[in-house]
Amino acid sequence: MKQDAFIQQLRQELDSLPKAEVDEIIADYREYIGDALAAGRSEQEVITALGDPVKLARELKAQASYRKWQQSRSFENLAHVIVSIAGLGLLNAMLLVPFMIYLSLLTACYAASIAFAIGGLIAAVGIGSHHLFGWPSFNAVPVVVMSHGHDHAEAADGASDDANDGLAANIKDIKIEKDVFVLTPKEGNDLSINTNAGGIEISRKNGKLEIVAANEGARALLIKGADGTVSIRRADATALELKSVDGSHMTLARSGKDGKSSIWEVSSGDGDHVRLEQDEKGKPKSLAIESGSDAIVIDGDHAALVGGKDRINISASSSMGGITFGSAVGMFAGGVIGLLLCIWLTRKTWRALVRYVHRQIDKISARLDSPGQAAR
Repeated sequence: MKQDAFIQQLRQELDSLPKAEVDEIIADYREYIGDALAAGRSEQEVITALGDPVKLARELKAQASYRKWQQSRSFENLAHVIVSIAGLGLLNAMLLVPFMIYLSLLTACYAASIAFAIGGLIAAVGIGSHHLFGWPSFNAVPVVVMSHGHDHAEAADGASDDANDGLAANIKDIKIEKDVFVLTPKEGNDLSINTNAGGIEISRKNGKLEIVAANEGARALLIKGADGTVSIRRADATALELKSVDGSHMTLARSGKDGKSSIWEVSSGDGDHVRLEQDEKGKPKSLAIESGSDAIVIDGDHAALVGGKDRINISASSSMGGITFGSAVGMFAGGVIGLLLCIWLTRKTWRALVRYVHRQIDKISARLDSPGQAAR
C-alpha cells in the first residue's frame, strides 16, 4: 500500500472525530513517514510496519474517547470508551454477555426499589391520613344490578321499613346497657330467659310484673330496679325469647366460642322476618330482612337487595388491597434498603469499569508508542 492510499483510508476511518483532531493525527503520521523515508527505509516497509489503517483508526478513536472521558467523567463517555474497546476485540464476548445481564438486573432492581419506596411512602401517608382525618376514603362500592322491573324493588324497600319498625318495637322490651340486659315487657307480652341455673318466665298482666323461675338459683340472677324493670347479666343469660300479643316473636341467643356474640331474630305474624348478628363488641356483623319474596341481606362488605326477580348486589372493597400501616412502612423501608444496595453496587461497578478501561487504554497506548507505530 502506498503512503497516499494509507493516509486516505486512515482519514476516512477517523471521520467521526473532530476535523481539527483528524488533521493533527494525519500530520503526525505524514511527519513520521517522511522521517522514516529520510532515514533510508522504503515506503512499503514503513507502511507495512504501521499496520492496518482500519485497526489503527479504531485504536486512535479509543484513545480519543478515553481523553474525552477524562475531561468529563460521565457514564455516557465511559460507555463510548467501552464500545471503542469492544470494537478492537479486546472485550471478551464470554464476559460481555454476563455483564449485560448483570446491568439489566441492576436496572430492574433500581426500578423495583424506587417503586416499593414510593408506593410504600404513599400508602403509609394515605393510611395514616385516613385513620387520623378520615381522608382519603379507601372504600369503593361496585354495584351489580340484575333487574326485570322496579315494582318488586319498591316492595322490598317498603318491607324493610315495616320489618325495621317491628324490630324497633320489640327491642323496646329488651335493652342492653353495657353487660346487662334490661327487661321491660309490655302488657300482654311474655318473656322467657334461659340461664345455666334454669329457665325464667317474665310477663306483665294488668300492669303487674310476674316472674316464674325454675328454682331460686335462677331467680337470684335477676336484679329488680326501682323503676319496675328487671335486669340480668348478659353472661348469665344464654337465650331470650319474647312473644308479643300481636303475634310477633323475637329471640336473642348468645353465639361464638366465648358466648359474647349475639343473634337477634324477629318474626311478625304476617311472615316478616329480621335477623341481626352482632360481634362481642356489639357491632353488627350481618343483617337479613325478609318479607315474602322481598329481602335485604347485609353481610360484612356485601349487600343484596332482592325483590321478586330483581336483584341488586353491592360489594364494598378496599382500594388499598387490605394494606396495613405496618405493611406500608415495611414496603417503604424495603424500597429504601434496596435502593441503597443498588447505589452501592453501582459505585462498585463504576470503579471496576474505570480500572478495566485504564488497563485496556494502557495496552493500546503501548502499541501505538512502540517502534513502528505513531508516536502519539
